[in-house]
Amino acid sequence: MRTLAPFAAAVRCPAPAARTIHTTAAALSKRREKRKAELAAQRAAEVEATRRAHEQLRKLKDTAFLNSLEHPEQLFQTTQITQQDRAISMSATPAPGAEATGDGESAGSGGGSRVKRRADSGKYSCHVQSSEIRLVTDVAPKALAAADNTYSAYLMPDTAGGSPAVQSDIVRRIVALENSSAKGVVHYNIRRAVETFGRSDGDSGSPEVQAAVWTVRINQLEDHLRSHRKDHQNRRAYTMLLHKRAKMLKYLRRESLERYYVCLKQLGLTKEMVEGEIVTPKRIA
Repeated sequence: MRTLAPFAAAVRCPAPAARTIHTTAAALSKRREKRKAELAAQRAAEVEATRRAHEQLRKLKDTAFLNSLEHPEQLFQTTQITQQDRAISMSATPAPGAEATGDGESAGSGGGSRVKRRADSGKYSCHVQSSEIRLVTDVAPKALAAADNTYSAYLMPDTAGGSPAVQSDIVRRIVALENSSAKGVVHYNIRRAVETFGRSDGDSGSPEVQAAVWTVRINQLEDHLRSHRKDHQNRRAYTMLLHKRAKMLKYLRRESLERYYVCLKQLGLTKEMVEGEIVTPKRIA
């Protein structure tokens, strides 16, 4: 019987040698630099895309209604005395011709003049109207100027002093929106939404009004979540309000397509924000 051993030995291949990579430090450094450049370009592209998205969103929200809303952080800065302002006012010396203000602070024009914070925006909380403030601060003090002010002088001996102007200014400051809380500012914005989107006087049930009220609350929660990134309970409430607003706007689209698009433009929204998928955001930039 013939064997195939000689033939097998003839076609047997030698074992492959171990693969070796011949490289140098210069080649490794070149690859690292290339990788760094790719990552830097990717990060720059992401930053540019985020900037463009923020710019587009800013232009979209540049509407008359959204610009008329008040923000607590910006509003309270008009009456807030910071530590730097207090240090300046304590170390300042009044100018020779400076006049004394009602709060005991000098209003000179020099660099060492004290800073006076006012609450004179003309906006009031607790559903107080400007006409009611005018009645309290102008008409009533003049009518009571000749009356006996013994009781008011007993309660406020230093501030009242029988002066109707001082008493009216105290009342005005109490109800001023700058001296209200953040919740009071939200109620003021809700009142603005009802007045702007109401189809008649006192209308608070129209789809446009409800969508505008929820937009006010959504914007307030956005400002809160920017500062408190781990507040998961309010993030869930924020997502629920987004779904409620989308549901109400879809109902408005079925009722009237013209009113739907007008409402979207006034609220600074796009069709994709209402009809697209609403995802719970991990963080709000």
